[in-house]
This record gives sequence, structure tokens and C-alpha cells, in this order.
Amino acid sequence: MPTADGGNAPGPILSPEVVTFSPMPTLRGGTLIFFLITLALCSWHLDSGRNANTISRAAMVAALVESGSLCIDPYQELTADKALVAGHYYSEKAPLPALIVWPFWSMANGLHWITPDDHGLLTDGLLQLGGFLCGSVPLALLILLLYRDLRHSPVPLPRGWIALLPFMGSFLFVYSGSFHGHLLAALFLVLAWRMRTRDAHVLATVLASAAILCEYSLFVFPLVWFLQDAFQRKWKALGAQVFGGLPGLLFLGFMNLMITGKPWTLPYADVAEHVDRSGGILGLGMPTLAGLWGLLFSSFRGLFTHAPVTIVCAIVALVAIRRNGLKWTALHPLVIPSLLLIAMISGHSMWWGGWAFGPRHLTAVAALLLLAALPKLPDKPWADGALVWLGVWGLVVSVSAKSTAWYSLPTTVLHPFREMILPYVLQRGFTVMQWPVAVGFSPIMGTFFFAIALLLALKYMRRTTPST
Repeated sequence: MPTADGGNAPGPILSPEVVTFSPMPTLRGGTLIFFLITLALCSWHLDSGRNANTISRAAMVAALVESGSLCIDPYQELTADKALVAGHYYSEKAPLPALIVWPFWSMANGLHWITPDDHGLLTDGLLQLGGFLCGSVPLALLILLLYRDLRHSPVPLPRGWIALLPFMGSFLFVYSGSFHGHLLAALFLVLAWRMRTRDAHVLATVLASAAILCEYSLFVFPLVWFLQDAFQRKWKALGAQVFGGLPGLLFLGFMNLMITGKPWTLPYADVAEHVDRSGGILGLGMPTLAGLWGLLFSSFRGLFTHAPVTIVCAIVALVAIRRNGLKWTALHPLVIPSLLLIAMISGHSMWWGGWAFGPRHLTAVAALLLLAALPKLPDKPWADGALVWLGVWGLVVSVSAKSTAWYSLPTTVLHPFREMILPYVLQRGFTVMQWPVAVGFSPIMGTFFFAIALLLALKYMRRTTPST
């Protein structure tokens, strides 16, 4: 729930049958080089900021490594994102991102690679490791999946550009390198969608469960898939979904039991600070026009303003809906659940997501829209031009944000680029959270090196991934 802070020839547009290959690509030759370049760009900046959201997850990791407990009492003063249950504090975040980082941090501690600071094992290194594993790697893999999907599509630009620019030219890039759960959840959901299109319903539901354990609100996707199969009387698929979803449900119940004492009660129900019940259950209420506008079109948190290539993708989706009709739309694995998620978030009492850049709770929608629509982009002059200009503009905005304020934008700033990000750039207020700074370079030199690395990467991709 929101908180306060490789393939066959293409089929019909957005057709689920397009994905007929394995969920994750095999890395060979040029594909491996492309992935490594992308991963380097996505992990150039690693977030060590003391943000309540990321600290909450890091506190859970540190507590597990230090004491084997989920209780974060030693760190609770560092974060406002926490649950208070029976006098003890816990992270109220979906647990899977922290649980993925836990064994890596435990191994590092066992090998004496960690130097504790004033907050024990909750160090900048832990935040950076979480950012790499849960932010940088998932985004690089999402870009890689699109790169592979474009192999048999007629594209006007080098396919490396078409894969890289829409993702890096969006708010998704700003969250790479940060210990949030959005990008990891999006990756799991994309893989679940790809498995569902292969009728691998058990694996699809397992992956969807993993997505939910990173971001609770994504439950709408497997729920809609279940209802779609029930409507079509696909009894075998329904049984497979129940079988695939049961382990995740039991695990979530176990985690809830360990924290709240009730398997059906999320820690989010016992948030200690910034409690807002005005929206109803867990802050949720009816969708609002203000929320819908803000999430989709506004300069404050709009999807289409913070991931501009999704404008073209939305046009492709609308054309597909018009062409294929109501039944196709209702049974498509992405359309209805994506719309429901947008509506649900718009009805939350804090739909804007606190201090954020873009609609961070729509990360999965943005990723799915890019991956589903871009391989089906029509080879038309308007589409070619829009892809170029929107991609470049998005890249300018997102790189400017990532190089300065990241997502640390107060909720009172309604026009983030104009009011904060551009002034930071003009004043050379570049972030210290980039690896060249860690080895002695100034922030401005680190940003300069990143710009050069990005340009060299685009030049390399132009030579090695030609358009078709």
C-alpha cells in the first residue's frame, strides 16, 4: 500500500501471445555487453540518503543480521516509516526486498567486510547494497528484456537506444540505486505476465506473489487474472493459480503473525507515525479526479510527464483496444489490472507518495506499458519523431533529477523540475551519491563523467544495435 513518503515474429498490437520465450534472456556476446553497460549506468548513483522509506527496509536487514529479530527498536528513531506493536517497532514495508538483501549483508558481516558506525550495521554500505540489488539490477534487467523483445520489431532507431532511453528517460531511473521495492516489484510482475502468456500459471502466480511481497498494491494483477480465467472456465488454470499463490500467501501470513500477531493484519495497519485514516481502510477510498489527474498528467506526479515515452505507448494501447474490442480488452492480462491499480492509488489519502519524483506507486504500470507497447510501435513518422523527442526530453529531466535532488522533493513542490531540479543544475548542486565521488572526485566531475559515459554508451549502441 502507498505510504507517506530470445522471440517470435510480432503478432497483434499488445497481444499477449507475443511473449513466447523464456522469462529471462540468456546473456551471450553483445547481449551480455549491453547488459553490463546498462547495469553500470543504473548503478552509477547509489543512494545512501537517510530517507525514512529506505531506512525502514535497511533497519529490518540490520536487525536480522545483528540479532536474528524483525524488531527494529535500536534503529526506530532513524525512520518514521515503522509499525508500533506491543511496545516494539518493526518495518511496515513489504518484506521481500529486505529479505533478499539480508543474506548478502549477513555474509559481508561474517567475512568482516563491514565496519559498524554509530548505528551499528545500518550503514551507508547497507543502503547502497540494497539500492544495487533492489534498484539497479531490476532496472537493468527490465531494459534488457525490452532490448531482447525488439529483435524482430521494425524500429526507426538503434534498438539499444529504444530499450535504454524510455526507461532511463523516466522516473524509474531516479529510483535505480535506491533501496525501494518498486523496481523489484515491477520486474517480478513483468516476469509473471510473461509466464502467464505461456500458460505457465503456477510460475506466473509465484512471480506475482513475489511482486506483491515487494509492493502490496499489486495484488490486483493476480486477482484479475483469476477472475478472467474463472469467466472463461479455465478450471485447470484456476487450480494452478491457487497452487502457485498459496506459498506466497502463507509466507505473508507468517510474516504478519511474527509482527502483528495476526496472520491477516499487515504491519501497515499499525503505522506509528504519519497515520492518515481519512481515506478509509489503510488510507484507501474512492478514486478521485484530483488523484487521477495528479498521477497521470500533472507536473507534480504525472506518469506521462515523468515517463514521457509512455504517451506514445498509451496511444499504441488505445489503438489496440479500439481494434480488438471490448472482450479482448477485458481478458487482456494488463489493461484492466493496470487501470484498477491507477484508480486504487488515486483514491488513497496520500496518492502522491510523499517526497517522491513521479508516481512511484505506478512503477509497475510504467514498466509494463513500455515493455508491452514499444515492440509494437508502428513504423510511422509521428511515432518515430515522438519516440526521439520524448525520449531525449525524459532523459534530460531524469538525469538532472538523479544528479541533484533524486526523489527528495517536498510535497509542497508542485513543479519539481522548474522549482528545484533546474535551479540545482544551474547552481551546480550535484549529488555526492555517485561512485566517482567515493574515490575522490568532486560531484561536478562525477556528473561530467556520467554524461560522457552515457554518450559513449549511446554511441556504442548505435554501432552495435542498428535499426531494422
